[in-house]
Amino acid sequence: MRLTTLALLVALLAACGGSAGGTTTPSTQAVATSTGSEVPSFEERATLFAYDDSAPLQVTVKKEQCREGEDVDDVVFSAGDRKVSAFLIRPKGKPKAAVLWAHWYASEPNSNRTEFVPDAVALAKDGVISLLPQGLFPWKEQVTGEPDPDRQLAIEQVVQLRRGLDVLQAEGGDVPVGFVGHDYGAMFGSLLVADKRPKTYVLMAPDATFANWFIKYFVRSASLSEYEKAFAPLDPVNNVADTAPASVFFQFAKSDKYVPGYVADKLFAAASDPKREKGYDGGHELDDVARADRLAWLREQLGV
Repeated sequence: MRLTTLALLVALLAACGGSAGGTTTPSTQAVATSTGSEVPSFEERATLFAYDDSAPLQVTVKKEQCREGEDVDDVVFSAGDRKVSAFLIRPKGKPKAAVLWAHWYASEPNSNRTEFVPDAVALAKDGVISLLPQGLFPWKEQVTGEPDPDRQLAIEQVVQLRRGLDVLQAEGGDVPVGFVGHDYGAMFGSLLVADKRPKTYVLMAPDATFANWFIKYFVRSASLSEYEKAFAPLDPVNNVADTAPASVFFQFAKSDKYVPGYVADKLFAAASDPKREKGYDGGHELDDVARADRLAWLREQLGV
């Protein structure tokens, strides 16, 4: 990551009260690309993420206009019985498009809602409004080691992203919407296919299944088969076929020790058209070339 990006993150953390996310660092490769478990229909999977979209969002601005080129507000909104912290980055004029961003899980300082602040600030200059929520599971809410409670926490995380789309719609109006997610953020974001509001997706280094990472990096003593069965309806590899008519851009690292090439190939093959895949030098964090490519993709797909 360039020093300018790091400086921007530090400044925004100081000004807007951002905090670091999880600190667990995975140490082994993912292996499974599918679970073999029976997968419910799209309609049945969509019902898992149903929520009351008439419930008040209760958006509260904690700190206004943390200036870094555009307006960056530190906000909180309601998602069920939880309060979600987020950065809301507004363009100067009327929004032309909107993007929801979901960050990664790592031991790095930007493993939280600050990860995509530089990207969102850059797009604000093109008229894009962005929401960057803090992930709660597994960043704040701990993995329980029991498949059913953990699946419910994962479902609630997806609902929190859907409420984030509600915030963008309330703030930005009826404009084209994009989604960008990295690592766990990409995996949860792939489940927004049940929502159908995103017009385009950028999925950065997602794994094909949740059981891989939960068992390998959080609860190694748990039953792999039980996790695979519980999470089959939520696994990215079982959902990316339903992204259409939205487009999807997969970004993978050539030297990713967590997501090997055959997993990337499996995900890309499973996805519906229109789609694109590109590999980048370096590791799971992805590089500045990937950043430039995803910004260009968003500008093109969202028409800004």
